[in-house]
Amino acid sequence: VALSGQIESYLTERVGIAASRVERICNGVDTLRFRPASARQAVAGSPFDDPDAVIVGTVGRLQTVKDQLNLVRAVAIARGQGGAGARLRLIIAGDGPQRAEVEAEIAATGIGDITWLAGARSDVPEVMRALDIFALPSQAEGISNTILEAMASGLPVAATDVGGNAELVAAGETGALVPAQDPQAMAQALLRYTADAALRQSHGAAGRQRVERSFSIDNMVERYTRLYQSLL
Repeated sequence: VALSGQIESYLTERVGIAASRVERICNGVDTLRFRPASARQAVAGSPFDDPDAVIVGTVGRLQTVKDQLNLVRAVAIARGQGGAGARLRLIIAGDGPQRAEVEAEIAATGIGDITWLAGARSDVPEVMRALDIFALPSQAEGISNTILEAMASGLPVAATDVGGNAELVAAGETGALVPAQDPQAMAQALLRYTADAALRQSHGAAGRQRVERSFSIDNMVERYTRLYQSLL
């Protein structure tokens, strides 16, 4: 069972497993635990209470492959352009070996006043409901459960076009896909969402519908059940 098209291709083309013996079933997300908020909610510890702010956030271990440095630079670029960019606020949830580098980049780009390093969290669903936009700036990914959690939470997703991200994010419908390690491109994606509340709402709603249709826990279990029944 391959969790993504990329893994499916690897198994059939590189490993040499017959295509008839490979089934692609993506991971599912708990759509009850991760659900949209009727309005953006506060999360414990957040310093942001301005109703006019647009909060972008990411969740993940602070390590090179997740490339939170890219997101920090993108937010700094967006803020520097003024206009809608001045409304951006940034939440980075997670901890890891690159924390000191992330802190240094926040200081170097001058966005410490609009950035909250939230650390490791046990309340990720609540963090999601405190955001307006979810960003995933990774240099590499498989199938990102975090993207699915953000989509289930009704958030538009700005993600790098790596790994299985394009299998989850429908560009122009549920989010935006940008090149990896390109803070300018990520900044432009964030600015489009920051300037357009209706676009955030429509892409977030479409993401939730996409998860319910194709990436829910129930859908995943049903597909595994059908696979086992067919083999038995």
